Amino acid sequence: MISIIASDLDETLLNTNKHVDAYTIEQIKKVSDQGIQFVCATGRPFISIQNTLKEIGLYDKENTYTISLNGACVTENKNNRILYMQPMDHSLAEQIYKIGLQYDVCVQVYTIDTVYAYRLNDDERDFLKGRMQVKEIHETDLTFLKDVPIMKVLYENTSFDYLQSIDSSLLTNIRQACDLSYSSARYFEFNKKGVHKGIGLKFLCDHLHIDINNSMAIGDNINDLGTLKTAGIAIGVKNLHPLIKDQVDHICPYTHNENAVGHILHDYVLIKK
Repeated sequence: MISIIASDLDETLLNTNKHVDAYTIEQIKKVSDQGIQFVCATGRPFISIQNTLKEIGLYDKENTYTISLNGACVTENKNNRILYMQPMDHSLAEQIYKIGLQYDVCVQVYTIDTVYAYRLNDDERDFLKGRMQVKEIHETDLTFLKDVPIMKVLYENTSFDYLQSIDSSLLTNIRQACDLSYSSARYFEFNKKGVHKGIGLKFLCDHLHIDINNSMAIGDNINDLGTLKTAGIAIGVKNLHPLIKDQVDHICPYTHNENAVGHILHDYVLIKK
């Protein structure tokens, strides 16, 4: 029996207009009313998803939770209370940042509540509009963040092949010290080694005394692999990235623009409960 559901946001729960459709909101309410935890699992900071939590009825609500920053942070939605966080080593983040300056990418540095962007371009500004705010910077090192925990770093470029070419040229020490992932067909992401959305799901299951086999993960992209591999049942939306199609138990016949998450909740949770 499913007791907890971890759903990705962008290109999974959210439609192209960055909202949740009414049918899916209705299904989330139904599973929540039955005592099943519906958890947003995102690569973004928890601060940036408050409007989504309002849409689905989980904003500032006790005993509801969010996995953010690719699993580097878990919060209770009530007062955004931090339960768990796993920042990167500062010197490692600094090294990744400086390497990024050598490539044609927008380098973004995520702290617990702020995203800093070096070389922010108009296309990225447009993509982030309605998702989250970023602070544009021009510093060539991260000295200004020396006393601030850094949760993740990412490179942005709309060419997946270009990002993969950077990936293939990374130094061994960075590969050994990081969890690497991709998302939204434009991001190459770096977290502390061993940190991914699945770790956040495992923490929540332990925190809530839920058997991990009674969990479900829903996602679309490579940075969802952590939850998809960890959960008892893994379901991809129709617009699932081709590289991870063999990592899910089922693929929903609907996309994020067709209430995929709502249909999954109805067909795999509410009917089967």
